[in-house]
Amino acid sequence: MTDARRQPPHGGHGTDSAGQPWAGRTFDAHPSAFAADDGAAPELLITALTRFRELADAVPHTSAPPANGTARAGGAAATAAALHEAHAAVVDAVRDARLLVPLIARAGETGVDDHGRTVDKTQELSLVTVRAPDGRTALPAFTSTEAMSRWNPDARPIPTPARRVALAAAGEGTDLVVLDPTSPTEFAIRRPALWAIAEAQPWMTALADEAVHEAFAVSAGGERSISRLQLFGGDPHARLAGTEVVVVLTLASGLDRVALDALVGRLQQRWAESDVIGRAVDSISVRLVAGA
Repeated sequence: MTDARRQPPHGGHGTDSAGQPWAGRTFDAHPSAFAADDGAAPELLITALTRFRELADAVPHTSAPPANGTARAGGAAATAAALHEAHAAVVDAVRDARLLVPLIARAGETGVDDHGRTVDKTQELSLVTVRAPDGRTALPAFTSTEAMSRWNPDARPIPTPARRVALAAAGEGTDLVVLDPTSPTEFAIRRPALWAIAEAQPWMTALADEAVHEAFAVSAGGERSISRLQLFGGDPHARLAGTEVVVVLTLASGLDRVALDALVGRLQQRWAESDVIGRAVDSISVRLVAGA
């Protein structure tokens, strides 16, 4: 059984970690600050993205939970740890980077020409969002003009500091930014990392955070039917192919459907009420495994 869910927008909070409201923040790019920008990808960022992609592609299922819920072997665990570090290194590189936000021409005022045909009298440039694989909207951003042209040759690149891009995403009502969609360097930045970028705060993956592991362990306390709770990554390639965290529950035998649903419901309620999980985890799915 698998049950997927997303954390509420902004983890159920309407403010950032300093208590300041997200609402009302605006996207205000200053292209003149990048007048000498040649459109090439920032070196530190592209190096971090390349390193992450090498690790992720070398071990396609690094973070996939075992079907029987058994622990990961030492070598695979070390590889997963390296992947978490590389993931965090990308976010660190993004934080101070220049990104390119695409503006797309949209039809503005229309009129009728001399032949009676409807034509666009004006055009407006606007931010664009795309549909992510999980159904949410995401704001695309790019490391280079080459990557943007590969995605949409008609898009106009606006050089923008990454922190402003994070604020723009909030203004567009999304918690996701996808770097370089359709390019080999494609990389999804989920809500917790996006917050860290916007607030200029350090960040680590949820699975590298001991406080997250502890919060999940506490949530299962007193549930006698759970013999083991493990956390795995559901999207090791950072392409929004799955939930951020997969919770694998090894269960005692004898539970019927009603009991299983009640158990998962109790856990989900506790996760929703946890500030630690709400801040650090973007989305969760559950996998139930029968005990030996």
